[in-house]
Amino acid sequence: MMFRFKALQRMREPDELDSPTLLAAPRGWIALFVVMITMTAAVIWAFAGQLLISVSAPGLLTRPGGTAQVQSPFTGMVQRVLTQPTATVTAGQTVIEVQDPAGQIRRITSPFAGHVVGLAVSDGQMIDVGSAVLTVERTDVSGDRMIAMVFVPADRAARLHPGNKVDLAVSTAPPAAFGLLRGTVTSVSPYPLTSEALSGLVGGELAARQFASGSAPRLVVVDLVRDENTRSGFAWSNTSGPQTALTTQVGVSATINLGKQTPFNLILGR
Repeated sequence: MMFRFKALQRMREPDELDSPTLLAAPRGWIALFVVMITMTAAVIWAFAGQLLISVSAPGLLTRPGGTAQVQSPFTGMVQRVLTQPTATVTAGQTVIEVQDPAGQIRRITSPFAGHVVGLAVSDGQMIDVGSAVLTVERTDVSGDRMIAMVFVPADRAARLHPGNKVDLAVSTAPPAAFGLLRGTVTSVSPYPLTSEALSGLVGGELAARQFASGSAPRLVVVDLVRDENTRSGFAWSNTSGPQTALTTQVGVSATINLGKQTPFNLILGR
């Protein structure tokens, strides 16, 4: 029978039962301490850390009355368009003259006051009863002012409430150059908007498509924070903002700040 040399050598050495045994190398202890410290820090952060919670959604700068379409009560040919985009109209003002099939001139009037933001007809065009002829941004509601209407998907609007702070990226004022427009939530619709209600607010089905991404949205009205020290008259995330006045019917991307939450509560869905 053949034995390895090391085995024979150990048989010749005395017993070493009382010698200390090395359980782990120094490197192993260092790695263990690093892991324990990391896990402890993670547990503390999960219970004591704070995460900013926000909801983002599209919207536009407008007025409390939103926009509305003027529809024709007559069938016939447009003889004259008596207004144009950016013009101001009053309630009862004639905006279109139409020649009906009997040859009579009919007058289409605007049922509300506001600013014309779009024309859908031109001279010589044939129209039917119910045809949209122009879109007006209404200025005849109480408390008329510039606001932001934000359309938040219903499944993300549960925690929204008046008083939430809002940052608005305005499409005509790039945030990289001018910062974010400041605002505060003043109301949240209790129910999702129907497609008809959404179209009525933004001026038609075509305009409404960009604000309805799959699910029916809830309307969040945002008041803009005033600041008379800026050219625009509103507060921005930097000190100046744009050097020109803001206009309505401009798209915005809103970030609504819901406050802070610990990572542990966020995981539990609280």
